[in-house]
Amino acid sequence: MTKKVFKYKISKGIVTRIELPTGSQPLHVDMQDGETYLWALVDEKPIESKFITILVVGTGHEISHLNTIYLNTFLVKGGEYVYHAFQILD
Repeated sequence: MTKKVFKYKISKGIVTRIELPTGSQPLHVDMQDGETYLWALVDEKPIESKFITILVVGTGHEISHLNTIYLNTFLVKGGEYVYHAFQILD
C-alpha cells in the first residue's frame, strides 16, 4: 500500500464534506493562494471511499458540534484573522 499527501479545497465558516479513500488521515488545514485547503494522507489505490466532515471557524465563533477532533489553528492576513479546524465525527 502506497500513501501520498493530497490537498482538498474546503470553506471557512461552514461545514465541508469531503470524499476521501477509506483509511485516509486528515493532517492539516491552512491557506494557500487565498484558498483554504485540507491536506490528508491517503492510500494511492483505494478500495473504498468515505466522507469526512470538516468545520473551520473563527476565534469566538460558536461550535455547535460536540463530537469533534481538533486539527489545527491557522492565521490569515498576518494574524488579523485566526481560524480553527475540526473534523466532525459521526
